[in-house]
Parts: sequence; structure tokens; C-alpha cells
Amino acid sequence: MGESLLLLRAQGDPVAERGVLTAPTQMWETAVRQAEVIGPLAAKDTVGLAEADEAAERLRVSRRQVYVLLGRWRAGEGVVSDLVPGRSSGGRGGGRLSGEVETIVQEALRTRYLTRQRRSVAAVYKEITRQCRARGLRTPSRGSIQRRIERLDPVASVSGREGREAVRPLRSAGGVPPVVTGLLEQVQVDHTPVDVIVVDERHRLPIGRPYLTAAIDVASRCVVGLVVTLEAPSAASVGLCLAHTAMDKRPWLELLGVGPARGHHRRAHSRPARP
Repeated sequence: MGESLLLLRAQGDPVAERGVLTAPTQMWETAVRQAEVIGPLAAKDTVGLAEADEAAERLRVSRRQVYVLLGRWRAGEGVVSDLVPGRSSGGRGGGRLSGEVETIVQEALRTRYLTRQRRSVAAVYKEITRQCRARGLRTPSRGSIQRRIERLDPVASVSGREGREAVRPLRSAGGVPPVVTGLLEQVQVDHTPVDVIVVDERHRLPIGRPYLTAAIDVASRCVVGLVVTLEAPSAASVGLCLAHTAMDKRPWLELLGVGPARGHHRRAHSRPARP
């Protein structure tokens, strides 16, 4: 068995593979036979049940095993040794591409994936394969390309493919948030309706759901102040909540069996109130 083995797919495309000299002959031959079927399937975006059943019949395995082999092929480097039991020439998170191939991949992602044409992963992979074969380089597996796409910055990815407007929900409205290094350095205030309906004391008629306004210390995630009111969230709710934050709550908290939390915050953040 040579250092490099070429397996001809049904479509006539070669699949490059490095020999694994320590694998038993029968195990290696089984992996070769599986690669001839699994390789073309792995190049597709999705593999339906009919295709999986056909492959299962050819390989004499279950449909589930076909999908297991597909996962191992895509997670590896797209070579026969990916299908050898207990062996993998690739692996998740492994950046094992050569410098030349890595340059081709990054350029293809920049010029073809991160564009408003919104090309599919299959189209980008096809271009990478074409360039690698034209230069006589080893073609990376589709799983390697997929993992590099998943590691792209979400803001840069959405901005490149869908435009600046589409990326606005991914960005902070106030820019980069300040770094929090100590207790009560930053307190965030938010409102939520309580899952309780208050009724009239005499006639038991419903009055409405109260709103809870809570102040949470960002550093410790501790609730340092709160207020419950039947009025819709407003600046008054926030003010009362911040006043409660600075108040001495020990007598009340001791009755509840909870440790006290109070103090003067340096900075408070509150989103616009929405009833």
C-alpha cells in the first residue's frame, strides 16, 4: 500500500488518501468500500432517507450507521482513514490544513461566502476544491470548511452576507459595554409582569397583574433592590427600585432568612420601560 491511494468515485472524481499501515487489511478494505459510497454523499448539502437507504443497502449496514459514517467523514479530513474504526486523521477543531490550502480557504470565504450573493457552503466548497486541484494540492474535507465558517465572527458574517441593517440586532445599542470589575460598580434594572392577578379585597374582582422592577448587580448577579407596583413600568419605578437598593434591608431580610445586600451603585442601566 503506497503513501497515497487514489479511490475513484462513481462520478469519476478522485478521493486522495494517505495509507494507514497499522490498520488490518480487512478493516482497511471495508473503509475503502465505505469511502466510495460515503464520499459522494458527504459532498451534498443534505442526505435524504432514500439516499441513506440506498447507501445502507450497498454497504449492508443500517440507515443509522450510514449517518454515523457521514458524520465521521465530515468531521474528519474527508479521507478513508476517517472511516477506520477507532482512528481519525482529522478531528473536530483541528486546524491541520497546509499553509497554501489555508490561504485558498480564507480567500474563498472572504470573496465568495462573505458577500451579498450569499453563496451556499456547497458552492464555496466546490470553488475551494477546484482551486486546490488546479494547484495540485490536497483538497480539505467539507467538514473542515464548515467548521471554519462556524468560527467566523457572527457580526462580520451577517454584515457581509446580509448588509449592515441585518447586523444591527447583533450589536449593542450603546457600543461596547463598560468592563465591570467590582461589586455595585454596575447595576442593571429591568421590569417584568408577575404571574399573579391581584383582585379587589371586597368583591374579589380582578384589578390586574402587578409589575416587578428588579435591580441586579452585574458582578455578583445578586438582586440588590426591587419594587412591586400595579402601575406600568416608568421612571418612578426605576427610582423607587434604586432607592430600595441603597436602603438597609436587614430586618426584612432576616425575617426571610436571606443575607442582606445593599449599597450605593456607581452606574445604573435600565432599558426603556414597556408595559
